[in-house]
Amino acid sequence: MRTNKTKKGFTLMELVIVLAILGILLAIIVPSWGYFIRRSRERSANAKAKVVFNAAQTEVTRVSMKERPDLNIVKDPTADSVRKNDAQKNIYIGDGDFYFYWDGHTGEKVNAAGTAVTADAARNRSFSDGINNINNNGDGCYKIYVSNYNVQAVVYSEMADGRYKGTYPKGMDELTSTQQGTIRSTNVRNINLNAIT
Repeated sequence: MRTNKTKKGFTLMELVIVLAILGILLAIIVPSWGYFIRRSRERSANAKAKVVFNAAQTEVTRVSMKERPDLNIVKDPTADSVRKNDAQKNIYIGDGDFYFYWDGHTGEKVNAAGTAVTADAARNRSFSDGINNINNNGDGCYKIYVSNYNVQAVVYSEMADGRYKGTYPKGMDELTSTQQGTIRSTNVRNINLNAIT
């Protein structure tokens, strides 16, 4: 009497086909997954940049209320030079371009390229405290661009050289691919904020 033997398991060919299908799926999913992670982290950084933007505008408004009388004296053609010099010393932001950089521990007034332009630690501290009281006590690094007492742009990252940066008022997804690449590869301190206004 002959008995029928039943096959158990998969043949080698079936296993190879399954592995090939899994390889193809992974080749499609892995690059897409990295894109979704980057986009998610940049959206989070954009949201934090918006918080910094609004906190900075609140602080700039407070400072402008203190500086306006001195700014009027500086611009007054009838004021004497001694009064103008005294008034000029009281102006921190002024009505021109103003940049401020926070590295996660200390803040300082900088120029567009990121070089420190004032050693006035008390004013730097006061300005950063005003922003960081709203911004989760100074979480992350950011650079702010202010023109004529109005915040124009902010860039934010968890670290100064972080890969994931957020911008406001234009989010990273609203910038050109060239602008995105430049911002992603540049230290927060050295980013040209005029590109995102």
